[in-house]
Amino acid sequence: MKNYKKIVLVFMALLPFTGCSPENDIQIPNSTKYALYEEFLSNTVDGTDLALAGWTNFAQAGTVKWKQGIYSGTKYAEFTSYQSAQASNIAWLVSPAINMDTMDHETLAFDVAQAYVSSSANSIELLVSTDYDGTNVLAANWTPISFTTPPLNYDTNFDFFSSGLIDLSGYTGNIYLAFKCKGSGTNTSLDGTYEIDNIRIFDKK
Repeated sequence: MKNYKKIVLVFMALLPFTGCSPENDIQIPNSTKYALYEEFLSNTVDGTDLALAGWTNFAQAGTVKWKQGIYSGTKYAEFTSYQSAQASNIAWLVSPAINMDTMDHETLAFDVAQAYVSSSANSIELLVSTDYDGTNVLAANWTPISFTTPPLNYDTNFDFFSSGLIDLSGYTGNIYLAFKCKGSGTNTSLDGTYEIDNIRIFDKK
């Protein structure tokens, strides 16, 4: 799954170094208290299905799920339908329950990267649910939330960018966040990659 990534990085090593760190353009909140903070530090084997305690990793179409990502010491969650050989791949990564009654100004931010994404049909969505039962993803009601997506161009392939600061303060009780990706392993215009990291909900004063 990573072969094409490594080929590109070898090629880029011949060019002036510009940096592909997940610190690029990221807004780091000034906070020591989080309702949710996930850095995927428990990842152990790159390219294998992500099995994170409390999280749901669900393939709605096809068999591709979110994967463990590890590269140059950075750990993250990754979705790609590259070489899946399946016409449609849809995968959800759903958070544990998040208590929204412990803070006053809950704000979400995360880091997101893309590579070889050239169509809006090859997408990543952020959704929130207040009635997910922890098991049946498709039975829950999910509301889309806007965030800043990374630019879709070759120069920023695999570079992490900030989602921006997303206001969640209107929610009370428990909520669930979901990252939903769509792609195709038989359509080369839809077999791009998405990566997420440093998911945090903090109290923005």
